[in-house]
Amino acid sequence: MPAIAQSVGMQGRKGGDVIVAMQAAPPTIDAQATSAQAARNLSMHMFESLYTRDEQANPKPELAEGVDISADGLTYKFTLRGGVKFHNGKVMTSADAKASMERYAKVGTSRDVLKPVAAYETPDSKTLVLKLSAVFPGLIEAISSPRAPFVIMPEEDGGKAMGQVSMTGTGPFRFVEYKPDSHVKMARFDDYVQNTAYEKRDGFTGKKTAYFDSVTVRIMPEGGARTAGLQTGELHVLEAMDVASSRRLKDDKNIKTYPMLPWAFMTLMMNNNWGLTSRVEIRRAIQAALDLEEIMAIATDGLYRMGPAWQYPGTTYFPGTDGLEAFAKQDLNKAKALLKAAGYNNEELVLICDSSNKPHLDAGTVEAQQLRAAGFNVKLNVMDWPTVYTARSKPEGWNLWPLMMGIEPYEGPYNVVGFFAGSQSVQIKQDAVLEQCNQRLATQLKLEDRKAAVKDFQNRIYDQAIAVKVGEAGIVQATRANVMNYVPYRIPRMWDCWFS
Repeated sequence: MPAIAQSVGMQGRKGGDVIVAMQAAPPTIDAQATSAQAARNLSMHMFESLYTRDEQANPKPELAEGVDISADGLTYKFTLRGGVKFHNGKVMTSADAKASMERYAKVGTSRDVLKPVAAYETPDSKTLVLKLSAVFPGLIEAISSPRAPFVIMPEEDGGKAMGQVSMTGTGPFRFVEYKPDSHVKMARFDDYVQNTAYEKRDGFTGKKTAYFDSVTVRIMPEGGARTAGLQTGELHVLEAMDVASSRRLKDDKNIKTYPMLPWAFMTLMMNNNWGLTSRVEIRRAIQAALDLEEIMAIATDGLYRMGPAWQYPGTTYFPGTDGLEAFAKQDLNKAKALLKAAGYNNEELVLICDSSNKPHLDAGTVEAQQLRAAGFNVKLNVMDWPTVYTARSKPEGWNLWPLMMGIEPYEGPYNVVGFFAGSQSVQIKQDAVLEQCNQRLATQLKLEDRKAAVKDFQNRIYDQAIAVKVGEAGIVQATRANVMNYVPYRIPRMWDCWFS
């Protein structure tokens, strides 16, 4: 049992080392340089951004007090919070914000979103001005994304190469050590300056309070070992527990489970460039052949909800579901008729999926069975994740690929629509209408025009059967029962919770 150091009012208790288990090792702990979930688990504790996302994934200020955007959409004036300290004791100024954003434009994983920025200016120590060369109304959504966060570092880290930064941030925990394939350790930053514009935590922003003395994040790829460690008390928090284990342990008084729904879109991506799936009539036959709810029920062990829209309900850009009813139901007669009309002659349909991801593997297996029942000659290729990722990047050799889209729909329309646009579109062959939708989303100043672009994107996806949205999947996070005030989110947040 962790030692308890002292009480803190009625809200929490300071003390202890909380041990968190995550599934994979981060490819780098340079927050700007990776979009890996494993890196987010760490970086969002140690670093902060000008803007980030609240509990409903809306962009909200974090290190900025706010932003003034000019009427022509070309000037963004950020006012920074005063008195914020880095872990080295230095007070953050606009010079640090400028250097960090300029570094991101060079090495950041999502650096393309800063291409419209022509200049970074600092008229005073609390003001950062971005001058754009072209309108980009999605700029705040982009730089508030936690996918590969636009974190603010000290100015002296601004010129450093990828992976060479000092790991100095402004977050509630500071970096202590990283032992590859073992663990990362962080300690509470006692000089952390809370954002008093909030009363409590709110997504990745809010008035964060660090109660734990330290956080040890252990890298444990094997799910059974993570669950066993939680049962014995060796671990206190699990990034993810499989649904079957969470149900088995539902009566264990020492464990709390936290289902999160929705967590991701379950999709079936189609290669629109090669073989059978280069033909729209074949893609429509695939669309009609699938029993989407059966796929979701098996692939998620029952933790799912159905929803055909390509944005989450209740979000700003939700395009509605009018006209999608016909696509949501399996129709084998329609699928067979489409195949006959297309002159299908038992050609091979290649479905690739990775063996290391159970939802992907289960979805692919069920999809293959359903497509065979509709008359397709399906070849199911099961490979490890690196092999699948390499294969699906090629313009030929595959037709179908089950994929859980996690962070993209959470972020909103830019990464979802952008997934199907540009030179590296997931369906390989660019679609002129989707390119136009992506362009409208990126350039129209009026919100209603951008929302119309998202709706047109959705209509085109369904009409041309470019890809299939199967449903919305959940995950389960878990803690020991003595971890108080824990609330699940995109990562296990170790602020505003404590040991009883």
